[in-house]
Amino acid sequence: MASAQTVFPDAPREDRLPNGMRVISLRTDSPGIVAYYTLVGVGARDEVEPGHSGYAHLFEHMMFRGTERHPQADYEAAIQGFGADNNAYTTQDFTLYTVTAPSSVLAQVVELEADRFQNLSYTEEAYRTETGAVRGEYDTSAARPSTRMWETLSEIAFSRHTYGHTTLGYLRDIDRMPEEVAYSRRFFQRFYTPDNTTLIVAGDVDHDQLLALAREHYGRWRGRRARSRIQAEPEPTEGVRRHIDWPAPASPRMYAAWRTPAFVSGRTDAARAAALRDTAALRVVHGLLFSESAPLYQRLVVEDRSVIELGSWAGDHSIDPHLFVATAVLAEGAEFDATLGALQGAIDALAEGEVDAERVEAVKSHVRYALLTDMQTPSDVADMAARYIAVGGSLDALDGYLAALAAVTPADVSRVAGELLTESRRFVVTLARGSAE
Repeated sequence: MASAQTVFPDAPREDRLPNGMRVISLRTDSPGIVAYYTLVGVGARDEVEPGHSGYAHLFEHMMFRGTERHPQADYEAAIQGFGADNNAYTTQDFTLYTVTAPSSVLAQVVELEADRFQNLSYTEEAYRTETGAVRGEYDTSAARPSTRMWETLSEIAFSRHTYGHTTLGYLRDIDRMPEEVAYSRRFFQRFYTPDNTTLIVAGDVDHDQLLALAREHYGRWRGRRARSRIQAEPEPTEGVRRHIDWPAPASPRMYAAWRTPAFVSGRTDAARAAALRDTAALRVVHGLLFSESAPLYQRLVVEDRSVIELGSWAGDHSIDPHLFVATAVLAEGAEFDATLGALQGAIDALAEGEVDAERVEAVKSHVRYALLTDMQTPSDVADMAARYIAVGGSLDALDGYLAALAAVTPADVSRVAGELLTESRRFVVTLARGSAE
C-alpha cells in the first residue's frame, strides 16, 4: 500500500500481480466515473539504438490498431458505446494510455484493455500506414518554431544521453520507419511487458473488484522488460549557444536552459531526500523568477516591454538529469544578449542571497495549492499519479516531493541557483527570421 495520504482524499491501494504488473486504485468522490490509465515505462529515453528514435511515440499510435479478438473498428465502437473517452501520450520517460468511462462498464474496459496490451496485432500494411501518420505529425509539428528550438536545445544539451532527441524522433529515423516492421515488433516485445506496466484506476472504483478483474484478464501475461543501456551524460563544463534562422515570419524568441539533477536519485534514503530537496528548491526558483508577479517578469514584460512573453517549464520532472528551461518571446528590436543577461542576473542575485523569504513561502504555498487543485477529476488524479510514479518509482514520490517542498528555505534557493544555474551549465537557443545572431 502506498502512503501518499497527504494528497489523495482516500489512501491509495496497491497490489502487484505475480507477473510483476502493479494495480493501483485511487478512490475519489466521483460517482459513476472511473479513469482507467495504463502506464508503460517506455519513452524516448529508451531509444538507445542509433537510427531508431521515435519508436515509443510510434507505439502510442500502433496500440490503437487492435487485436484479432477486438480489431481496431470494434475497439473504437466499444469505447464509443460505453460513452467513454480514450487517448494516449508519450514523453521522454513514459507512455500513458487513458480511458475515462462509466464505472458500470469497468469489467468490459478491463477485458478490452488487457486484450490490446497482450495481443496487439498489425499487418505490415497497417504498420506502414501508421508510420505515414507519424511522418505527417512530424511535418505539422516542424512548422512551429518551438519544435525546431526544442530539437536544437536537446541536441546541444545532451551529447550521449537519449534525452538528446525528442519524442517524435529524428526525421531521418522517421523516414526509415516504414522498412522497420520487424524492429517494431521487437521493440514492442522488449517494453510492453507486465513488469513494466502499472494500471492506475481513479474515481468510483472498488479495489477488490479491480484486483479480481486484473488477475483474471492480465494474470496470464508474460514477459520481462528489456534493460535500456542508456549512456550517462557528462556534467557540462561550458555553456553552448546556437541560433536558428527561421524562414517565415516569427517573433524573435529564446530558450535558455541549465542542466539540473534528476527528479530523485541516490541509493540511500538520505541521498534521495537531498535530491528531492534540490528538485523542490528549483521549483521554487521557477516561481520566484517567472510568475507574473516576479520582479524579473514585471521589469521585462510590464515595464521595459522588451519581452512579450516570459515563462519557464515548471513542474517538468525526469528520471535522469535534465534541464531547467526558461522561455522568452522578444519584442521586435529587443536584443537576445540583454534578455539573457537579465535572466542570468536574476539567477545570480538569488545565488548571492537576495532571496525574499516571504516570497519563498508564498511560492511554496502556491505550488502545493496548484498541484492539489489540478486534481479535480478522476482523470486529473490518475494522470498526476502516473507522472510521479513514472519518474519517482512509486506514489510515495509525490508525497516525498511535497514534504521536500515544504522544507525548502531561502538558503536552499541560493544553493541550487549558485551550484546548478550557472553560465557553465547553460544552453541557449535563439530564433529569429532570417538573420544571423
